[in-house]
Amino acid sequence: MESSSTYSADRDRISWDQISLAPVLMLKFGVTRRTVRLRAQETGTRVRLVFDSEYARLEGRWSDVPGFGSRLELRLTNVADESIRITRLTFPAEGGIDVYASDIRPQDVCFFRNGYQSWSTARSYRSKDKPLRPWLQLVSLASSNLANLPSNVPGLFSSEMYTVITNRGTDDAFLVGQGPPFDQFFYITLNLYRKAERESYFELTYDFGRKMVLPGETIELGAIHFARGRTHQLVHRYFREVGRRASPRIPARNVHGWCSWYYYYTKITPEIIRENLESLRRARDERGAKIDFVQIDDGYQRAVGDWLALTPPFEGQMERLADEIRQAGFSPGLWLAPFVATRKSELLTIHPEYALRDEHGRRIVAGFNFFWPGRYYYGLDLTNPRFNEYLRKVVRTVVGWGYSYLKCDFLFGACLRGGTHHDLTLSRAEVLRLGMRTIRETAEATTSQPVFLVGCGMPLTTGIGTVDAMRVGPDTGGYWIEKKGKLLRTGAMVGVRNAVRNSVVRGAMHRALWLNDPDCLMLRSEGTRLSPAQRRTQINAIALSGGLLLYSDDFTTLDDEVLSEIGTIQRVTSDCFAGRLIPLDMMANELPSVIYNTAGYLGVFNMSGRRATITMDAAYLLEQGRLVAEIWQAPSPRGYRFAEVWSGEALELKGEKVSIGPLGPYESLLFAQQEP
Repeated sequence: MESSSTYSADRDRISWDQISLAPVLMLKFGVTRRTVRLRAQETGTRVRLVFDSEYARLEGRWSDVPGFGSRLELRLTNVADESIRITRLTFPAEGGIDVYASDIRPQDVCFFRNGYQSWSTARSYRSKDKPLRPWLQLVSLASSNLANLPSNVPGLFSSEMYTVITNRGTDDAFLVGQGPPFDQFFYITLNLYRKAERESYFELTYDFGRKMVLPGETIELGAIHFARGRTHQLVHRYFREVGRRASPRIPARNVHGWCSWYYYYTKITPEIIRENLESLRRARDERGAKIDFVQIDDGYQRAVGDWLALTPPFEGQMERLADEIRQAGFSPGLWLAPFVATRKSELLTIHPEYALRDEHGRRIVAGFNFFWPGRYYYGLDLTNPRFNEYLRKVVRTVVGWGYSYLKCDFLFGACLRGGTHHDLTLSRAEVLRLGMRTIRETAEATTSQPVFLVGCGMPLTTGIGTVDAMRVGPDTGGYWIEKKGKLLRTGAMVGVRNAVRNSVVRGAMHRALWLNDPDCLMLRSEGTRLSPAQRRTQINAIALSGGLLLYSDDFTTLDDEVLSEIGTIQRVTSDCFAGRLIPLDMMANELPSVIYNTAGYLGVFNMSGRRATITMDAAYLLEQGRLVAEIWQAPSPRGYRFAEVWSGEALELKGEKVSIGPLGPYESLLFAQQEP
């Protein structure tokens, strides 16, 4: 791989003359759709763009972004005499892929897919790869975006928010990404043809849902960013630029905690919480375990949607439990799924009008969950004034009980495809952002103190500026992957494998948009289907990410050997919190095997079920670490000598190629950089 270099304005700038846009507007008239092509108007300059139709005018302005690339800012005005309802604005790019990423042979192209929400698949694809679509739509409901599903076709790739396309031979890359205010969902599609007789092309799409725009009203669209450069610098520069403009909520320090879910699931009682509370207190006092909060997860409520109707064991106990958690020296945390309700919930039985419905009046299924009575659950209309009133009551009550750490789950239920909201003036993305603002404003007005919100099952762009932390992968579990994951054809299937992959390839979002939540770490060595190597791999990957550190075990059963690991895990996580994550081979492998944190930690992972030797380009690793660190003014690599965190084994990164192994199936090593 060629040596990379720092940002070059002349080399990495996208020339505006290279990009031809032909916008197409999709409007909704009753239950029918109409496609309207916008005609380009002469402006006398390439800096300013104007497109017109009988319904809308689209205006754009190009500008340079110092240290990054180019930005196209867009605004849309309704020029008709009556309101219009917009579903999509699409730019079928007229030029071929050479316009965007010159000198890349189709067989050398690698495309990065950033999925829709927390659980959606995030990974790279080579040109011959097929982005699999689940057989069952029920699986797609809770794992992807029905408005932008994987294609099932080799060479037809899509991504949300941003993508990076890399020449695997040289690491030269092209990035296109959405900028603030993130009031629409944004899709990037690459039609890549491997044979020269067909020209590859991009398509860029804004998804409004069914937003109504009043006559004369102008709306600002999220800017589109274009840049060239080297893969990892491009990704980190993009998130730095987004963070500069979007006013994200980024806590100054990391948080550590305990969650009931991955040991007890819905089978929890106040006694279980109290028993673990005492064991957590001892682990803190005797072992130095840092625990900021104790989170009561799913199982305290009678049904999802009925948050104030508690199961018999929890009736009258919630406020008392919060007091006991605080008295033990921890902050009380609570799980909610505020924007969905199960089929058998009292909420939907009494108030069927709260359900989000399609244009024919049918309520929209959001998904299927084996843990919940009635199994099926439905999206809710946050813009219904009566439901909004109920939502505020729930938040006031739980915060009034004493819970100021709220994990908000299944949030995609607020903005399902095809939903007709009570407030027609909001896009799908705006509806969800409104809901999160409602939760925060109500909670902080109730407690007069900041609350900590974690988003989960959340379309990612809606969390920028609304949540403090974001789950960036599917659920983990006490197993590597469920076997039915292959049958269902989804990279979002629960298990350590996919949770680790997403958390690693989305590592650049951490401390740029929010704090990344890689999901819980399971310390237990018994009562798990993880092999010892798989258990250590999930520990190494989570610590290396520097994100939230959450334990989910029965702490009353953990022995001294297991508890003794906590100090090392905490030290590595705290060090890595200050660094920036670089999965060096994320564009070559679905599951990265060489992962570097600029705080001075190197993870080497065999993610396969076979023995393997991992080979890395040492010069590239150290150079990328230095350049990414410069972008963030973060810690930089200090040399080429490392020691394995758990065994003390020495490693020196000398020469271009360094081989480590062979490593056993799913085995990993975690190295800490030594002072020169």
